[in-house]
Amino acid sequence: MLVSPLRMIRLTSVIGGLIRGGKTLPLADGLAHANIGHFFADKLGYTTIIPDYRLMSHGARFPSGGEDLAQVVDWVRETMTHQEGYQNVDLFIMGNSAGGIHLATYLFAPDFANSRNKIMTQNPEASLVLRGVVFLSVPFNFRQADASRAEELKEYFGDIEANSPQGLLKAAMLRDPDNVLCNVRAMILNGSLDPEDEILIPKKEFLDEWAELDEGSRQALTVEMMDGQNHISPAFSLGTGIEREEAWGHQVGDFLDSLRS
Repeated sequence: MLVSPLRMIRLTSVIGGLIRGGKTLPLADGLAHANIGHFFADKLGYTTIIPDYRLMSHGARFPSGGEDLAQVVDWVRETMTHQEGYQNVDLFIMGNSAGGIHLATYLFAPDFANSRNKIMTQNPEASLVLRGVVFLSVPFNFRQADASRAEELKEYFGDIEANSPQGLLKAAMLRDPDNVLCNVRAMILNGSLDPEDEILIPKKEFLDEWAELDEGSRQALTVEMMDGQNHISPAFSLGTGIEREEAWGHQVGDFLDSLRS
């Protein structure tokens, strides 16, 4: 791990479905997703943690993705903040695809309020503070999901609509419209070649929901596109040394850097 001068940590949940995926892909000779950690640590100076999460074959069922993320956040807070150079840490979390579903679960489901409260800016005793989150090519709802996935989605979510990222956001808005993200900045980043039905249309619908929040929350959201990237390519483009392929990593880096000031 590399420590930036401002002792920031970036935590990224890796690409993969609810039924497959992992932080190390044997077919890529183990290079993915270590390349993501290398890029953000070596090029941008952020300590980067890439965790796994349970798949359905491991018994994962909603809200297990939020549970897995909460355990990692708690580990960082309880372990890393006691190490030299990490006493006061700003935390950024990125979730890609299914990882973004789990990030939304952690952020918006009431189950994780206790974990979230320990890392929010209004906690004066927090040694670890969540500053920003990045939703990378996330399916925010499943209204247009392929019929072949219906059984797996029902098995994981139970109530698919209510427990989708958009459903969780809507419920959080009803519970406490003034504190949905508690001063945490958010970025939604999509590939220009992301699938229209399962990714881009749900993103638009999620943004329509977000527009109902107060002005401060609306201003806290950044929305950008990754030109020329599809749903799979971003995870493999970092570390290539090709400027156009790595451009999205710098987009995320610029977003994080803007929060450091």
